[in-house]
Amino acid sequence: WDSLHIGVGDVIRISDDELYMYYLGGSHEVVEGIMPGMSLAGFRMRIGRARSLDQGRTWEKEGIVLDLDDSEGLFASWPRIVRPNDDKNNNSDGGGDDEPWQMIYHTYDGSRWKVYGATSTDQGKTWKRKGLLLEGGSSNDSFDLQGIGTRALAPWKNGMLMIYEGVDSKQKHNFGAAFCSDPNGAGSWTKIKDIDGFQQEGGPVAQPGRKPMGPWTTLIIGTPYLVNMPDGSLRLYHCGKESMEKGHAIGLMISDTGEISPDAWKPAMVGADHE
Repeated sequence: WDSLHIGVGDVIRISDDELYMYYLGGSHEVVEGIMPGMSLAGFRMRIGRARSLDQGRTWEKEGIVLDLDDSEGLFASWPRIVRPNDDKNNNSDGGGDDEPWQMIYHTYDGSRWKVYGATSTDQGKTWKRKGLLLEGGSSNDSFDLQGIGTRALAPWKNGMLMIYEGVDSKQKHNFGAAFCSDPNGAGSWTKIKDIDGFQQEGGPVAQPGRKPMGPWTTLIIGTPYLVNMPDGSLRLYHCGKESMEKGHAIGLMISDTGEISPDAWKPAMVGADHE
C-alpha cells in the first residue's frame, strides 16, 4: 500500500525512547480521469504508523491505521495528530491518556478537497472516523472554493488554531484559518473569517507573491507548519515556488503578537527575497 511513495504527517513522543510516526503512503495502483487524459499512480493514499524504540534512530512499520474510504474520496492523507493534555499539545511526553486522540486528515473526491477527522481511545493504536470537519467555500469568489488540503494545528486563544491550504477556482493556493474552541481539537471547526472579532477583513491569511509573502512565492505557497512559541508569538513554516523554472523553497513567517491577519505576519529574514 505504500510501495510507490510515503510522506510524514506527525511524529508523537510516547516516552523518552518511544516515538510514533503517522505517515501517508501510496501504491502503484493507477487512477484514471483525475485530470482529462491523465492517469496517476500513487493517488490512492492511506495512513499508516511506524514505531521507534530508540528515539527515532530506527523505525519499524506497523501497517495501515486509517484506510481510504470511497465515500470520503480517493485517498486519506496528510495526518495531523493532537494528543490531549500534552504540554500545550506540542507532542511532548505526559498526559493525554484519559481523552481521545484526534487525527485530522484530508481527502479529494475528484472535484474538491475536504478535511475529515478520526479519534483514538487506545492511545493512537486504532482509529475511528468521526466525519467531515471542514470544506471549501460555496461562492465562486471564495479563496478556498475548490477545497482545503494540507493544514497545521497549534494551541491558540484557549482553543486550537488551524492554518490551512485553500484552493480557489483558478487553482491558486492561499492560506486560510479555522478555529476550534476545544483546546484538544475535539469540537467543531469554524473558519475564522466567520468568527466576529478574530479577523475583521476575512479572506485568506496569506496569498502567494503578496506581502508579507516574498516574490519567491509568486507561483504557489503550501504545506503550512505552525508553531506556537512560549512568548505567545507564532511561527508559520511553508513551502513556496516563484515560477515553473525554479524549484520549491522553504520559508518562515513570524507573528510577534500571535494574531493571524495578513498584516500581523513578517518574513523571518526581512528583505530576503528567496530565503
